[in-house]
Amino acid sequence: MLDTIYLNGAYLSRNAATLHVSDLSILRGYGVFDYFRYRSGRPRFVSDHAARFRRSAEGLHLPLDYTDAELQQIVEELIHRNGGGDGGIRFVLTGGYAEDGYTPRDPNFLALPYAFSQPAEFYYEKGCTVLLHRYERQLPRIKSIDYIEGIRIQPALKRVGAQYPLYVDRDGHVRESDRSNFMIVREGKLIAPVEDILLGITRHHLLKLAAEMGISIEERKVTTSELLAADEAIICSSVKGAMPITQIVSGSTFSNRAFGSPGPFTLQLMEAWKAYE
Repeated sequence: MLDTIYLNGAYLSRNAATLHVSDLSILRGYGVFDYFRYRSGRPRFVSDHAARFRRSAEGLHLPLDYTDAELQQIVEELIHRNGGGDGGIRFVLTGGYAEDGYTPRDPNFLALPYAFSQPAEFYYEKGCTVLLHRYERQLPRIKSIDYIEGIRIQPALKRVGAQYPLYVDRDGHVRESDRSNFMIVREGKLIAPVEDILLGITRHHLLKLAAEMGISIEERKVTTSELLAADEAIICSSVKGAMPITQIVSGSTFSNRAFGSPGPFTLQLMEAWKAYE
């Protein structure tokens, strides 16, 4: 994390910023967040992220007492105070200090800047490995601070050599990853899940970019069998951009699949994404 952060109206050194132990984010894991990048001192898609952050807060009945203009001003000031360049900012809205340990009140708002570290170039050249994992997020449209399952299964990912999970629901549909969306390419179409997922900002802009490139798009459920039979697969997020999936592994429930090298649609999107604003 970079040195200057924002907490409830004040710009503070990260070492001076504190939350009380009664905050519901600590006691119950109750809160929401959003994360976006900035490049050369310019925030990317900040209005989209602020809108999703506000929707997430409304979904957990947490008042966000900042206008979009105020959020934009905080972002610009944080980037300036931390030296510009490339980085990321995380908005966090906690459940607040709960006297009874359960009832949200007076949320705490934080904006936390981070240095940015791009995933290794290897994963863009050769692709990443994903693990199919049965799990359904409790509130898929809300970007909550609850990442218990994604963190819990880190040892399982390491055991099979996977970098990311892909969550499969009870009906056999592949929904999303722990911190990313995913898409497949099949028969010349880019197919992206849309139901019961977090609607990623990078996902939105990649689909917009693909449409501008003349690529046919479908937004619908994707079955496990469709994923395993796909021509290409992509994982995407603010940190990753568009990254090829070239290996799918699983336990005994599902089959494995290797795609070989990144496919032509993925390579086109990756190249176009570099210049997309």
